[in-house]
Amino acid sequence: MKNLVFYLTLHYPDKETFFRILELLDKEKAGYVEIGIPVSDPYVDGGVIRQTHEEVLEKGLTKGEMIHTLEEIRRRFAFKVVLMTYKEGVEHFCLSHVPKNLYDGFICVDEEYQPGSFHNQIAVLGQSLDREGIARALKHNELFAYVVSGEGKTGSFQKLPEEYVEVVKIVKSVSKIPAYVGFGIKTAGDVSEVMKHGADGAIIGTEFIRQYQHGGMKALNAYLEELKKVAA
Repeated sequence: MKNLVFYLTLHYPDKETFFRILELLDKEKAGYVEIGIPVSDPYVDGGVIRQTHEEVLEKGLTKGEMIHTLEEIRRRFAFKVVLMTYKEGVEHFCLSHVPKNLYDGFICVDEEYQPGSFHNQIAVLGQSLDREGIARALKHNELFAYVVSGEGKTGSFQKLPEEYVEVVKIVKSVSKIPAYVGFGIKTAGDVSEVMKHGADGAIIGTEFIRQYQHGGMKALNAYLEELKKVAA
């Protein structure tokens, strides 16, 4: 499953279970794990992910704990790590001071930073960007292009939108990095669908967390088995 990105909020639902989930993803050879650094108002995210942020913050996550966790992830696992947050998270946890060797990519959905501020800054690409804007957003990114399937919050789509198709085409025409589609990806069929339309892989967040919430580790195991049927 090298072409799949799975989202999980740092230390959700607790630190021990968080690492158990990472162990499962590593065993199944997931390519990337997008680790959410929690904030008080993750306004791009829907209710499922928002709840995870609230629960982690209520337990008093510190910068030191975050660093120790990232160091342990680096020691133990082979998947690539992408940090995802908002400006609030960058400032509260002093993310600009996190050693760049502890992660492979960085997403901040509501602020742009100078090239070099973070390792492999990944812009979220939607249909509102033209060809020039997409090319500019990918200029300093060597990891993957994050293409949103459509406009809306994570976890808010009843049906997979199709706005991403043209964006993926543009990404392919201006860059050689893989294009991954996120927002609204729930099933193995959704993964197959976006790849049929030119994407190299998919990003799964809300549904991955929802599977755990509804059925624990057993449900996650079954979910990953289904995804393996279509993922490279």
